[in-house]
Amino acid sequence: MAVLLLIVMLVSGCSSGSQDKSDGTESKSAEASLSNQVTSTADSTAASSSDKAADKSKQETPAGGDASLPDSSAQTSEGAVGFNAQDLSGALNKKLIYKANIVMKVEDYGKGQSDIRNKVTLAGGYIMNFNETQSASEKGGTFVIKVPSSGFSPFLASLENIKHDDLQRSIEGQDVTEEYVDLDSRLKAKQLMEEQYVAFMKKATKTNDLVAFANELERIQSEIEQIKGRMRYINQNVSYSTVEVRLYEEIKEPLKKKEDTLQAPLGKRASSAFQGSVDVITLVFQWIVVILSGSLPLLVIAVIILLIVWLVRRSNAKAREEAARKRKEMNHGSKIETSGEKTLNDATLSDETEDKRE
Repeated sequence: MAVLLLIVMLVSGCSSGSQDKSDGTESKSAEASLSNQVTSTADSTAASSSDKAADKSKQETPAGGDASLPDSSAQTSEGAVGFNAQDLSGALNKKLIYKANIVMKVEDYGKGQSDIRNKVTLAGGYIMNFNETQSASEKGGTFVIKVPSSGFSPFLASLENIKHDDLQRSIEGQDVTEEYVDLDSRLKAKQLMEEQYVAFMKKATKTNDLVAFANELERIQSEIEQIKGRMRYINQNVSYSTVEVRLYEEIKEPLKKKEDTLQAPLGKRASSAFQGSVDVITLVFQWIVVILSGSLPLLVIAVIILLIVWLVRRSNAKAREEAARKRKEMNHGSKIETSGEKTLNDATLSDETEDKRE
């Protein structure tokens, strides 16, 4: 009986272990199939969206007309821009980014700059960047302007009305329709995956599954934000075209003045040289006055200090002279006394000598 009971317990344990293992395998296979289902659904959605966008683009594109940018070298009339609004009508159903580059030589740089600013305001655009340069031969500035795409061609035509000596222009366009359609399809697919993973997180009961779904959802949301940012950038550049204008004026006055100076008569050149010397002397004198005016307080203090030092030294000199005079008088008195004593001694000796003789 004991042996039979042991055999029954072993059989029941093996059967329960195999059942748990089969349940875990089924759970993993269900999760894998669910993930594959999400991926396949997203791919099919992206493919269908791409096909629909492509079909829509084909249907909206006018027959016999491509939306490519016309050649900027082709001019409809003298002084006209290389393309006009009629040329742009075929590109209304596409995402095109236009950019123009204009170099203009003018007679009056200040007036030309004011005209450009006024035309930008009238066109409803704005200046993104402005750089100004000046050298010995020319002065000018570079404008980076954004104007609405609908007014791109009229704005370029209005720039030609500015009085100029020389004009160079180039226009280029970039077709981003395919990129935009691809981004839109990817965005829809990522948004569908986001919804699916949000549903998975709501149904998840295990911590590991919840963490995995959260990480994947974060990655998908990050990709969605990147796609939206790129789409906003494309829409902004499609809505507003870029115009870069370089305006400059040649400076010829310094050379003309130099030639006039070299060709002037001798008297005029001598007078100019003399006047230049007088101007230099006057300038030096003015600078001396300015420096003295600035240093006047210091000079007053210096004079006071020097006066005090002079008075002290003078009093010391007088004291030394008085002391020397006194010493001289004392020395003279002592010499008189010595000579008197010597005379008295001589008289005494002479008297003694006479007494002895007697």
